[in-house]
Amino acid sequence: MTNKECVDRWAEQIIPAVFRAEDALQKAVPEWKERLEAINNGTSTEDPHEVASEYCREIATIIVTQA
Repeated sequence: MTNKECVDRWAEQIIPAVFRAEDALQKAVPEWKERLEAINNGTSTEDPHEVASEYCREIATIIVTQA
């Protein structure tokens, strides 16, 4: 796969899938928006790395199960 083909694949398939899954997760579990905002504005007591890891896993689960 050439560099251009790789970029095209990411731009046309992978990244849009991530955005769609993120939208689906935010609609299905609105608490995620609050958790992420709390991490972003520094009011959360949660470990940001753990929250990010959990969030990514949730998004990946949606992509894999709804593909």
